[in-house]
Amino acid sequence: MTNKPPFETWEKMANEIAQFFISIETQTHAIDKLTKLKQGNRLFEDFWLEFVTWKELSGYNEVALVGLFKKEVYPALARKLVEIGQIRNSDLLDEWYEKALSFERLKREVIEEFGGRRSLENSGDRKKKLVLDVPR
Repeated sequence: MTNKPPFETWEKMANEIAQFFISIETQTHAIDKLTKLKQGNRLFEDFWLEFVTWKELSGYNEVALVGLFKKEVYPALARKLVEIGQIRNSDLLDEWYEKALSFERLKREVIEEFGGRRSLENSGDRKKKLVLDVPR
């Protein structure tokens, strides 16, 4: 008869111990920060760093974290992840992160190579305005 270790990995044990010692106030503060977090105009990497910091203290499970991640990243990025990247709610948060990071890096490479930072939504409005401003 073999004894099964209480934890599969060192990381899982460390997480269990950390959860045990995190105060209710710390966890409440982390949840508040995490639920109000938005990527906005920040680089994805900066957003992710803050997201990971608060996720570790929140005590949220994988399903809840994926749900928050989808709502908090830039909306166009979230759409790309689902439509082009074929990411699903059942996928792990790390999969969402990896795909989002690759999309964001590709977007920066395209902007660097071809110029411009104008979004597709704004480009249509600009064309209309330019047409209207042309003297007749």
